Amino acid sequence: MTSSKPGDDARTEIIHDVDYPLDVPAASGTNSGDTATTAFPPAGSTDYSQFSEAGGYDMSAPLPFGDQPTTIEPESRQTVGPRGTTDFGLFLLRVTVGVLLTLRGLQKLFGLFNGPGIDGTTQLLTEAGFDQARVLAVAGGAIELVTGVMLIIGLATPIAVSALLGLVGLNIAITLTGDSTVPLLGEETRGLEPSVLYAAALFSLLFTGPGRWSVDRKWGWSHRPRFSGIVWLVIAAVVAGAVWYFLNGTNPLMGTGDSAPVTAG
Repeated sequence: MTSSKPGDDARTEIIHDVDYPLDVPAASGTNSGDTATTAFPPAGSTDYSQFSEAGGYDMSAPLPFGDQPTTIEPESRQTVGPRGTTDFGLFLLRVTVGVLLTLRGLQKLFGLFNGPGIDGTTQLLTEAGFDQARVLAVAGGAIELVTGVMLIIGLATPIAVSALLGLVGLNIAITLTGDSTVPLLGEETRGLEPSVLYAAALFSLLFTGPGRWSVDRKWGWSHRPRFSGIVWLVIAAVVAGAVWYFLNGTNPLMGTGDSAPVTAG
């Protein structure tokens, strides 16, 4: 803003656009009790001491709006955001799969629900080419029963799921070693469809966790699984592979004899 009067040198005033009242002395004729006004001071009376020599504002002076945070704290990894109905869906999946596999264990161990019992399961494993068939029948039924209950209540879920996946893998291998071709979708006889569905459901629980409606809710793997499930899955795969190699020894991709599904699925 340039103000020129006859006989006076032109003076340039820099007017800064601010969003708070200028604290300047009251103009003449106003109430002396007022200490602040929005009127601009007379030309030549502005105090420029607050500006640095480079022409910028002196940042050493306190800001009129106070100190503001310059960083945002990251969200804690332990914080679990809203999950909607996710935990309810995982609860339904976990209970359904756990109940069905528990019933399978009762079929093999005690012959309940029209199951084969220990003797029938032993005979099926013997026909599939396994040594120590009775020991395997008891072990397989017990694992199915115990881990099925663990899955229902959501206890040590990565261990339970991995053990059941090992049994499902053995079942698929036994089915594939039969003389006849096993279809994915069976019409009169059961094909691979149930085993595939069990495996898909168990893998889903392994990678999502059992949810917060479980005994495992205080552990991280209940809602944010990382490597715990993978470690137990590797252990279960090694154990299942060793059982197949030492007690059967056939190639699961080539049929060698009659077989029937005898484990999970």
